[in-house]
Amino acid sequence: MYPKKPTAEAANGKPKPKQLTVTVLGRHMKIACPAGQEEKLQNAMLELEQRVSKTKYQPGVHGAEDVLLMIALNLCNELLELKKNAD
Repeated sequence: MYPKKPTAEAANGKPKPKQLTVTVLGRHMKIACPAGQEEKLQNAMLELEQRVSKTKYQPGVHGAEDVLLMIALNLCNELLELKKNAD
């Protein structure tokens, strides 16, 4: 009998990431999620869904790319404000 090959978990001592499916604007994507981070990912997806709902009906926003671009710009602006206020 041959010894078992070491798994990715055994090789680096960390649990293997889980493959989760997320849906954004009707598009399904499989992403790797570090073990123990599933709840954070769910919370991030809920936040994104709320932002999509608020953004997709704004005037001048047409299609998924526009929605995601507006959300990305707003998130970057919020991040810059947080950094500015932290200094």
